[in-house]
Amino acid sequence: MRPIPLVIVAFGTSAKSLASYEHLDCHIRNRFPGHEIFWAYSSRMVKDKGADQPQKTISSPHEILETLYRQHYSWAVVQSLHLLGGHEFIRLVEEAKECPIRTSIGLPLLTSPKDYLALGTSLSPLITTHPDQAILLVGHGTDHPAWCAYPALQYFMRRQFGSRIFVGMIEKGSPSSAEVIADITDAGYKKVCIIPLLLVAGMHFHRDLAGSRRNSWTSLLSTADIDVEIIQQGIGMLPAISEMFCQHIEEALAIIPESKE
Repeated sequence: MRPIPLVIVAFGTSAKSLASYEHLDCHIRNRFPGHEIFWAYSSRMVKDKGADQPQKTISSPHEILETLYRQHYSWAVVQSLHLLGGHEFIRLVEEAKECPIRTSIGLPLLTSPKDYLALGTSLSPLITTHPDQAILLVGHGTDHPAWCAYPALQYFMRRQFGSRIFVGMIEKGSPSSAEVIADITDAGYKKVCIIPLLLVAGMHFHRDLAGSRRNSWTSLLSTADIDVEIIQQGIGMLPAISEMFCQHIEEALAIIPESKE
C-alpha cells in the first residue's frame, strides 16, 4: 500500500529568499521518508511569475490534488505553511474541498495553546541572546477574525519571557505601530530587537521591516530614538519551526483511516 502523499502549501514569495522553503523541505523529507512530497503555492501572483520562467514548475494546490486523484490516490494531506488561520488558509480549505480526492488539512503554525508555547521555545535562542533589549515580534497582520492570534501570542510570550516582549503587525490589526512604539517607550526601552514573525525574509522583510521607507518598522523606531537590531532571517530557518509543522502533518495523517492507501 502506498503512503499518503503530502502536499505542502506556502503562500509563496516573489523575493529571492527560498532558503527557508528548502530548509523546511529537507526537514519534512527526513521526518516522512517514503511519502511523496509536493509543493504548491497559493499566491496567484507567485504562480503567474513562475509561468514566465519555463525552467520552473509552480503549481496550485488544486492542480496537484487533481494530479494525485488521476494517479489513483484516494487521500492526501494538505499542510498549510500559513502562520494563522486567516483568509488565505480558509481559501485553501475551500480549494481542497472542491477537489475529488479526499484531504486531511494540516493546520497553520499557531492553532492551539500548545503551538504558542512551542513557538516561544523555538524563539528562545534568539530572545535570550538579547537580554537587555525589548523584543518585538512583527507579523503580517490581518483583518480576518484570526487577528486575535497576535494579542494571544503576546500573552503567551510574556508568560515565558516577561514584559519585554511586544507584538506588532505590518499591515492590519490592533494595536497599531504607533501604539506598540508608545508602549515600548513608556516601558523605558531604548534598544529593540525585531524578530520577523515571517516564514521567509521576503518582500515584507526588506520593505516593511528593514527598509528605509518612512513607515517601515526600522524607520519608525529610529524616529522614536530607539536603537534597532533586526534578525536577518525568517523563522522558517529555525529547525524547531520545521518540527512544529511536522507535528501538524502527523496530526493530519493520524485522522486518515490507517494512514495508508
